[in-house]
Amino acid sequence: MKVEVRSKEIGRPSSPTPQTLKNYKLSFLDQLHLNLMTPFVFFYDSPTISGACHHTKTIDELKKSLSKTLSLMYPLAGRVKEDKVTIECDDEGVEFIVADVAENMSCLLENPEMEKIKQLIPSAKVYEPQPVGKALVAVQVNRFSCGGIAIGFFVSHAIADASALAKFMEIWASFNRGCAANNGSGFVSDHSSILFPPLTDTSAIEQLMKMGAEGIEQEEKDMIVKRFVIPANAIAQLRQDLTITGGSVQRPSRVEALTALVWAAVINATPTQTATLSCMVNLRRRMEPPLPPNCLGTLVDEAIVLCQEAKDGGTVVTAVELVQRIRDAFRAVKDGEARKVYGEGGWLRAVIARGYELVRNRDSSTLYTSSLCRMAYYEVDFGWGKPRLVVNMLDNSWVLFLDAINGAVEVWMKLPKQVMHTLTQDRHFLAYVSAFPKPKL
Repeated sequence: MKVEVRSKEIGRPSSPTPQTLKNYKLSFLDQLHLNLMTPFVFFYDSPTISGACHHTKTIDELKKSLSKTLSLMYPLAGRVKEDKVTIECDDEGVEFIVADVAENMSCLLENPEMEKIKQLIPSAKVYEPQPVGKALVAVQVNRFSCGGIAIGFFVSHAIADASALAKFMEIWASFNRGCAANNGSGFVSDHSSILFPPLTDTSAIEQLMKMGAEGIEQEEKDMIVKRFVIPANAIAQLRQDLTITGGSVQRPSRVEALTALVWAAVINATPTQTATLSCMVNLRRRMEPPLPPNCLGTLVDEAIVLCQEAKDGGTVVTAVELVQRIRDAFRAVKDGEARKVYGEGGWLRAVIARGYELVRNRDSSTLYTSSLCRMAYYEVDFGWGKPRLVVNMLDNSWVLFLDAINGAVEVWMKLPKQVMHTLTQDRHFLAYVSAFPKPKL
């Protein structure tokens, strides 16, 4: 696939950031993600009018609406300072790239090879060794020969987790449609000084992130990504099945049920038992008092679950055995526990401050999951309709849940090839899946 960059420029906020707001402080949680980038691609059908002139107008509109968005979410246009505690909000802007793709978008989506999709992002890397002074956001608008558009971008994970990123895209799209931004406030919240004070020396964090990135790079050649779709009626049936079989008083949530289904399938497909599950949980509404739901930054914690079932003699682990444990772990993530881990005197910041090499001690069989459900990724409409496909570049052994149309949920998985091969033959898992993944994804 040939992707030719046509232009590169800097997009800046439409109005200058006030002097009193020039310094945005990172929290300890933000610092833990300072070297990480979050790459996404949103695919859209061709706007109703075709032709180069219309594409030019589309690009101009995107730049103007992005500038308006950056005025509201001004830290995104800043730069990390040398202290790695402060983002200087001096309106240095974000990278804005326009590229032409000599391919029909429908052909790519029919057979969405990840190596091709990576070309649609300014950089598909998830690890940035030197974040100081670099753009926190880069956007690449890709114009396909058929008229379709793919907006690829990366955002520094330190400034925006999945929740904040979804709000960024929602506001940008709203401005592009000519609408006012709904809930256009509460984007900047100081959770650094009181909740999770930053470390003044981040060298230990950087070493840990480097080791983790090197480990992922070594494993990359053995990994494969696949996308499954589980329709709304199958999810309802799964929740009902887990309630009846497990004898629960309250049936599990969608995410609890899907997590149990996927984890059981991965355990059964793994030659050596997957011992640990790590689920990302949004902390905003779990803190006391709750943080603004739209605020920037990384505000996630891990719900850790251990698998205690023996996997001997062909024993099959079922979702029923796991779902209550997953629910309990989700509910244990709250204000007090987060402060014990990440707050002043918290055990993780104390360990990292001493330079302990946590990455080497982490269980290599850990499966990471993240739910983007109830985040309106498939509702992001720039005026050309909703996206046909949204792709996140996964790293490590990872599972991502994403709301799709008609109440369905997309399940994106990145797993070792042999594990994925075995999983795609799991009849219990496939009983709930309606769309089998494309072979080369």
